[in-house]
Amino acid sequence: MGNTSCYEIGMRARTVLPAFSTAACILLGASLACEDGGENVGEGEGEGEGEGEGEGGVTVLQTLLLDEADPLAVPGFAITARQDGRFAVAWFEETNQVVQCDLFSGGTVDGDVYRLMLADEQLDGSVRVRVMDPEVPNTKENSIDLAVTPTGEVVAAYMGGEVTRTFCGASDLMMAVESGDDFTIRSVATTADTGTPCRGSAGGDPYCAQGEVVGMFPGISINASGDLAIGYLDTHFGFADTDINSSDFELATGTVQNTQLQSINMESGAGYFGTAHVTDDGTVVMGHAVIANNQFLDDDGVPFVVEDGIYAEVLRTDGTLHTTLLLRRTATNSRVATGSFPGQGLYLAVHERGDEQLLLFRSVDNGVTWTPSPVEQLGRTGRDPGLVFLDDGTLVVGYGHCRNDANQDLCNAREDGVRLSIQASPGARFVRHDLGGDAEDNEGIGADIAKSGPREVVVAHLNSSQNKLVVHRVAID
Repeated sequence: MGNTSCYEIGMRARTVLPAFSTAACILLGASLACEDGGENVGEGEGEGEGEGEGEGGVTVLQTLLLDEADPLAVPGFAITARQDGRFAVAWFEETNQVVQCDLFSGGTVDGDVYRLMLADEQLDGSVRVRVMDPEVPNTKENSIDLAVTPTGEVVAAYMGGEVTRTFCGASDLMMAVESGDDFTIRSVATTADTGTPCRGSAGGDPYCAQGEVVGMFPGISINASGDLAIGYLDTHFGFADTDINSSDFELATGTVQNTQLQSINMESGAGYFGTAHVTDDGTVVMGHAVIANNQFLDDDGVPFVVEDGIYAEVLRTDGTLHTTLLLRRTATNSRVATGSFPGQGLYLAVHERGDEQLLLFRSVDNGVTWTPSPVEQLGRTGRDPGLVFLDDGTLVVGYGHCRNDANQDLCNAREDGVRLSIQASPGARFVRHDLGGDAEDNEGIGADIAKSGPREVVVAHLNSSQNKLVVHRVAID
């Protein structure tokens, strides 16, 4: 694969790796590797066959259509579960309110105002619906994610806060924390200034630390010790090539009460469809897409390139950051999912746009090397993947399924919905199970998954024909 290009920002070591194309990853079974010193040394075998159809294996315990929900599909929605298994689902709804924006000082326009809603299951099985935030300026796609504290409070990370003139919408990364029947709302990030120096200071984007629009694509995780991580995107001033294509991937870490900010991947069109997952020991594994291709100068004036593609970022407990370009020049249009299980390593799943395949990457050395394997390669399937692990380490990948025929562009209402692919142990064959829907509606949109019991998961998705959220509770046999 050639030599790597390594550079340092402050005290954080970063390593950018040459990456295989998707086809090479699958055909060669390659292991992507780089030591912190910058030498590529890894070889490996791809795991799993990505095939298999299961008979039995799962039991749908409950399917609930949330009639109270009137969700907006574009800002997205999310599901989580409390420690006792009760689910909570969040979404955005339209309101009759409008907000005025002086758009680029060129005149006043009206912008939409949403409200952030939460439906959470009660002890008697009923579902309570509450308003988390009554006034959220127009926000963008994938703008909500949920987690639960060790003491059982639901926490939402979302894009909200003050309105910005650049697109007449939300501008801040917000957090809403459940407090009894109410929610405590606070700003986590309002600008791009995270205290991390802009790496393009030798001639790069001058707007790196002057951002006005932060908080898109938030991905929140809280471990059993209460350690929190939120990955999010900063689009600087929210317009023009130097802002959108030079966006930053940022990270908030700490606790629900106190967070610190830092930049992870800057000025490169980074942070799109990102997530963050904090492991039991406090390591943070992140995944995101870089949509641009930027050239910078290092401290010696030597140019280096941050290529577009799918990235894994691992922030270790000693503060070092290891960056891996997993798929060069590969695009996605849904979350780059991350997860972990003790003794099994770190995981990342991504749906590749165009080839319509779902790939799983695994690292057993804390992000130094990543081994790819396919979950799905045949059919238009795999969008919005989510990773959960059962108590025994069984991996469950939940995602939206469109159809089984890869040669057709449109979804098939008779086939679409949510698909679960289950891997009993690392390297084992994935066994697929489709959750039942109907033959008339478009389903499986915006799928999200959470663990709700030792061998149980809950899954949420949108039935777009009825504009209703659907929740499945599924036992893994």
